[in-house]
Amino acid sequence: MKKGKLVSFVIVFLIVSLSCNFLFPGNGSHLPDINGIGQSASNLPVLDPTAPLPSPGAAQLRTLLADEPGLVTVIADLETAEQAAMKAAVADLQAHLGPTSSTLDFVSLVPSLLGVSPFMIPASARQSTSGDALFVSYSQPGVIQQAGGGISPAALIGLLSSMFTDIFSLPAAFPNRGFTQTEKEGLAVTKMSMEIGKSEDGSSHFGMGLQSETTENGVPIKTDMSAVIDGQRCPTAEGQVSFSIKARISSVSGGTGTTQDLTTFVRATVNDDAEIASSTFDVIQGTTQVKDGRQVYVETGDTFKYGPDLNGGKESNWRLNQKTDNVTQEDVNQLDPSGLQAALELGLASLTSAMDTWQSGGCTKIVATSPGTVQKGSTTAIDVNVISKFDGTNAPSKLNATLTGAESINPTSLARTPGTLSYTAPNENGKSAAILLTATSRRGKAKLELSASTGGKLSASGDWGAASLTGIIDSLNNPFTLVSTGGGDGSCNGEVVFSGGSTGGTVSCSQTCAGLDFVGDGSYKITTTENGGTISGDCSSYLPASGGLDTPDSEPFNVTLQPAP
Repeated sequence: MKKGKLVSFVIVFLIVSLSCNFLFPGNGSHLPDINGIGQSASNLPVLDPTAPLPSPGAAQLRTLLADEPGLVTVIADLETAEQAAMKAAVADLQAHLGPTSSTLDFVSLVPSLLGVSPFMIPASARQSTSGDALFVSYSQPGVIQQAGGGISPAALIGLLSSMFTDIFSLPAAFPNRGFTQTEKEGLAVTKMSMEIGKSEDGSSHFGMGLQSETTENGVPIKTDMSAVIDGQRCPTAEGQVSFSIKARISSVSGGTGTTQDLTTFVRATVNDDAEIASSTFDVIQGTTQVKDGRQVYVETGDTFKYGPDLNGGKESNWRLNQKTDNVTQEDVNQLDPSGLQAALELGLASLTSAMDTWQSGGCTKIVATSPGTVQKGSTTAIDVNVISKFDGTNAPSKLNATLTGAESINPTSLARTPGTLSYTAPNENGKSAAILLTATSRRGKAKLELSASTGGKLSASGDWGAASLTGIIDSLNNPFTLVSTGGGDGSCNGEVVFSGGSTGGTVSCSQTCAGLDFVGDGSYKITTTENGGTISGDCSSYLPASGGLDTPDSEPFNVTLQPAP
C-alpha cells in the first residue's frame, strides 16, 4: 500500500516537474533569433525628417497581405495620409524654432494631448496564471527585416518615435507640450498626436500616436501605432544610457484584429570610442487577438543581453505574467514569440537611433575658435575643449586633428581634452586651410571644422551654367561676390553672393536676361589646394513675378581659385 502511494507521488512529481520545465524552458528553443535581430538592428537606416517618412500603418497592413490580399488596394492611401500627418508634425516643430537659435518656442503649442496612456491592459484580461501550467514549444520568427524587404512595424515605430525624440528634444529643459494633426487621402483618415518635453536632469520625454481608419469593400480597417519614450538617451559621464519605450501596434480588419502592447526597458554602457559595450533589454509583451468571435490575451516577459556591437545575445528570466482563462497552448505558441520579438526590435531600434545621435554630435560639442586670417609663417594656438550639450559640463575626450591645405597642425591628437593645438601657416600669402577636429568619448562623438588663411587676394574664374563667373576674393572667411556675364542669348548679367566660410556655405544669386530679373539661392563647397582651390555648387533661380517661371532652374557653377597677381 505504501509502495503504491510512493509510485503515485513520483508520477505526480514528474508531471509537475515536466510542466514547470515547459513553463520555464531552459534550452532556448522558444527564443527569436537574438543575434540575427541584433545584427539587423545594427543596419537599420537613419531616418531623415525632411524626406517622406515611412508609414507604420502601411507596414502593419503589409504583414496581413498573405491572409487578406485585398488590403493592397487601401495601403497606398493610408500611407499617403500618415506621411502627410508626420510631415505636418515636422513642419510644426521646425516652425517653432527660434529665429536666432535652435530653441523651440512651445508657448503657442497646446498642452499635452496624450494624457491617457494607451498601454492599460483591460480588466477582463488581468487574470492570474495560477493553476495552469502552459508549456512553450516555439517556432523561430525571422529577424527585423520582414517579407518584401521592409522594416518590421515594431522596429519602424521605434525608429520614428526615436527620430522625433532625438532630433527635436533640445538641450534646454522645457515642459511637455503637444500637437495634433488630421489628414485624409481617399478613404483613409489619419490622426496624429504628439507630445515632447525635457526635464532638468537631462532626461527626455516623447510620445506619438498614429491612428488610421479606412475601408476595403465596405469592411472597416483600423491601425493604431503609438509610442512613448522616457529616460536618458545621451550617455552620462559614466557612459550610461537608460530609457524605456512603450508602444502599441494594432490592426483590425472587420471583426479580426491583433494588438501588441509592448514595454522595453533599455540599459546600455558606452565605451571610450562612443560604441555600445553592452546592453540589456527587459521586455514585456501583451498580445490581444480577436479572431472568429474569440478574444484571447497573453502577457509574457523576458530579458535579453548583448555584448559589444550587439553580438553575443543571451536570454534569461522568461515568464508568463497574465492570460485570459480561454488561452490554449496553441495561442501561447503563436502570440508569445512574435510579441517578444516585437518588444526586442522596438528597444533595439530605439537604442540604435540614440547611438546615431550621440555619435553624430547630438550630445557633445567641441569648443574651439578658428585661426581665421593670419600672417604668413605665423603660429596660432588653438584651445580645445569638449562639453555636454545639455549642461555645459566638461566631457573629456580623445581628439584627432586633420589638416587640409597648408601648412601644419601640431599635435595631431590629444589623449584627453581640454588641450591646445598649434597651427603653423605657410610662408606665402593667399593660402587657406581647413582643420577638422573629431572628439570621441563615452559621452559621444563631435566634429568641428576650423578655417585659416594667410590673407592675400584670390582670383576667381569659372562657369555658371552658360554664363561666366569672375572676381577677386579678399578672404574666403568673409562674404564675397562674383560677377556673371553672358549666358542665355549672351546678354545676361548678374552676380552670385557667397555667404563666406573657407569650406562652404550658402549663396544667393540674381541675373537679368532679356529684361527679366531672376533671383534664387543655393549652396557651395570650397576645396583648397597648395596653389588655390576650387568652388563648386549650384544656384536655383526663378522669376518671382506673378505668372512667371515658378519652377526653379538649377544651374551648377565651377570656379577655379588662384593667387591674385
